[in-house]
Amino acid sequence: MTALADRLDADLSLLRATLRVNTLIFAAIFGLLAGLVLFALGLAAGRDAGGHAGLVVALLGVFLPGFGRGWLGALAGLAWGALVGGLLAGGIYRIHGRAVLDRIDELVALDAARDDFPAAVLRLDGPSLGLAIGAIGALGLVVTTNWLVLRGTAGESVHARLLAQVLPGYAVDPVGSLIGAAELFVLLYVFCFALARVYNRIVDIRHPRGR
Repeated sequence: MTALADRLDADLSLLRATLRVNTLIFAAIFGLLAGLVLFALGLAAGRDAGGHAGLVVALLGVFLPGFGRGWLGALAGLAWGALVGGLLAGGIYRIHGRAVLDRIDELVALDAARDDFPAAVLRLDGPSLGLAIGAIGALGLVVTTNWLVLRGTAGESVHARLLAQVLPGYAVDPVGSLIGAAELFVLLYVFCFALARVYNRIVDIRHPRGR
């Protein structure tokens, strides 16, 4: 029993270490991609200020100080994308990954049809994925809204007020941000839960249990 317990502890420690490394890798990749997208938008807006890219940059510039048209604004967007994108992606991966560790045997689908090593596909855990993305999205809405309030530009944030069309009760003020955050959390949670159900159903069809 001692040897088995030691083996299980070692496996769990390895999984946790892998989770930490994968979190950093996922955050770095996603942050880089987000930064490059904002960088490209800044350059595109500089060439066509009145086009769609210019409108997107103007909207994001409300929440990301320094991000705007041209090279300097694009570089600021690169920095903001790397920072914010990395933090969001890392937080989502970390929260979901820690929940998955407790149900690793249940969520891993094995395809034992091969002669060497079975292929493993990880199912999604809908509640933990919804909790992770919902919490990050809600927190992001609260932070960005109150940032506008602190900057004193809440009354000028026409684009931010448009969210009230999607999130009834949302307003660019502290109370409105909490109401909108609660609604956004529910929407993201339901969406992630449904996405996980569809994804897991496809995995079960392709990798039936006990095959």
